[in-house]
Amino acid sequence: MEATHSISRGVRRGFSLIEILMVVVLVGILLSVSVPAVGRQVTRDRVIRSATVVQGMLEEASLAAARRRSPVTVTLSGGALRLTDRETNEVLRERTFGNDQDLRATLRMSPAGGITIFPNGRGDAALSIALTGGGASSVVTRTTTGIVRRQ
Repeated sequence: MEATHSISRGVRRGFSLIEILMVVVLVGILLSVSVPAVGRQVTRDRVIRSATVVQGMLEEASLAAARRRSPVTVTLSGGALRLTDRETNEVLRERTFGNDQDLRATLRMSPAGGITIFPNGRGDAALSIALTGGGASSVVTRTTTGIVRRQ
């Protein structure tokens, strides 16, 4: 009887270099596709957050006018949206917008001189504030009767 020796192969453990390189390439492709989309979404979210702050400030202006029984002016100057008591010139609230600020959006107000909100909630004019930043945009409007909308 002749002895036969079988060559046994050991159990393969780990991954080959080719398999690891394929995973790295696939992860790189997925990241290159998803990172720009995430950046656009972050920019869009910043503009939406800024629009929400503007909307809240306009609603706050109506409440402040009623609570103080004094007209409140809403103005935009140098990137700062400001609520001011018209009789005392006291600044009630001010938020600054811009690329170097927490609220990253550029604001344009129409009418440019702002509006006055009276204690009964009515304004002397309709107001439109356009917010832009990084390709995203939003518009917050206030009617003369006090209805605030974000679009």
